[in-house]
Amino acid sequence: MRYLLITVFLLPLLNYSQANTEIFLFDINTNGSKIEVNNGKNVSHNQGYDNQPSFVDDKTILFASTKNGQTDILKYNTFDFSKTWINATEGGEYTPLKIPNKNSVSAVRLDKDGKQRLYAYDLNSGESTELIKDLVVAYYTWYDENTIVSAVIEGDDLNLYVHDLKNGTNKKYASNVGRSFHKIPNSNLVSYISKANTKVWQIKSLNPLTGATKVIANTIKDIEDICWLNEKNLLSGKEGILYKLTLQKDNNWKKVKDLTDNGIINITRLAVNSKGSKLLIAGDMAENSNSSNMMDSKLQLIEKQAAQIVDRHIEPFNKRDLTEFSNAFNINVIVKEFPTDIMYYGRDKLKEHYKLFFETNEKSSVKVLSRITLKNVVIDEELVTLNNSTKRQVTIYETEDNEITTMTFIANSKLKKKQEALINEQIEMYNKKEIKAFGRTYSTDVKIYNFPNELSIDGRSALREQYISLLETTPNLYAEIVNRIIIGNKVIDKIKTTKNDTTEYAVAIYEIENNLISNVTFIK
Repeated sequence: MRYLLITVFLLPLLNYSQANTEIFLFDINTNGSKIEVNNGKNVSHNQGYDNQPSFVDDKTILFASTKNGQTDILKYNTFDFSKTWINATEGGEYTPLKIPNKNSVSAVRLDKDGKQRLYAYDLNSGESTELIKDLVVAYYTWYDENTIVSAVIEGDDLNLYVHDLKNGTNKKYASNVGRSFHKIPNSNLVSYISKANTKVWQIKSLNPLTGATKVIANTIKDIEDICWLNEKNLLSGKEGILYKLTLQKDNNWKKVKDLTDNGIINITRLAVNSKGSKLLIAGDMAENSNSSNMMDSKLQLIEKQAAQIVDRHIEPFNKRDLTEFSNAFNINVIVKEFPTDIMYYGRDKLKEHYKLFFETNEKSSVKVLSRITLKNVVIDEELVTLNNSTKRQVTIYETEDNEITTMTFIANSKLKKKQEALINEQIEMYNKKEIKAFGRTYSTDVKIYNFPNELSIDGRSALREQYISLLETTPNLYAEIVNRIIIGNKVIDKIKTTKNDTTEYAVAIYEIENNLISNVTFIK
């Protein structure tokens, strides 16, 4: 009888394996109660079951994924797109979460004999330890490293428990609850879904230390999956539509975005990172949907619009029309020298600078020699004429809301022909999966950044480890150059990378010193 009851509560999980569920990562921007969700990317790309995503940190994602009929915990790195299987048990793992302050994750495991328990898994060894004995945990969240709030299967019900792992106690606080449990940001509370009223499900708060509960809001009808964007804004989904509820402002759930363009026809799980800047969504995919093609079309449109925004400042510059030229820039525009040296910021300062520039130079013009676009970023190789002399430079423009928001200059320097050959060798060794030869194109202290200066990999050894990890999960790995600009000791490539069945684009800015790659800055 126990096995039958467990199977009933796992049906919401197992039924998805009959459909094609995928995990999407979105950028999310919040301005008060206004929420924008953009740049959706399928990070699972796996035919079959992928669900229950969560963030370990801002660059690492966990989710349950099926491989050869076995559901295990998959770790995904958002910086290098690598995938690593954490465990290899005979049972199936679901709802993986990082355990606070420990190098471990937890997951609900359903063994082949029908036993269902919550386990901890060491991130280094993959070894597992049972966390809660004798209780069948179905869904849960961590309150702190010693306290879990969960839904426990008892008879035909899911009941809310608080588990004190340090003292070994389990206390029941509510009956007939849902599967969505979340720490409420900037509070000592956990939210859960109460189904005590079968007609109206409610989002409630629980203080795990005192047991005090309070009603927060009603769910969307018959929907039990939510997440907190921050302490004021809740997110939920119905079918392919994402909704938000701003507490003490919205009377009802408000539409944020239709995600059917991404191929999502039914939103299930949701998770937000600690900064509130990234959103994970698990969703059922439409039959025969090709989200990659949809996203490629959207990406082309975004890139076309970004190029048009940048073009708006070129003709006024050449006509020396200071007002029209400056109006192409955001009022808070930042002007820099690569990578992060701020020259000045603000449209007023920009006007002052170029007023003096036009007064100092009797003749001035700019011509775009070549261009790389990626999403909202435009990288132009420019020929600048000043009086009777010319010079080449590269300018990186970031755009938003029909304006240029940042302008970063890369100055020219003496060109060395070996630089291009070095990058070509690096790409060739990458594609041939020659690990040692690939590593030898980099200096021992190479640093890899995410634009503009977020360090992601420090040193050649760490780079090799990342590459090896990527090869383990991505047998079909191939990179090709779409476009290239060379300026001084820098080679700037737009790269198309095939990873198994997915295609991704990025821009790499390679800096070469002493015939080795010393720095790489990625724009993704």
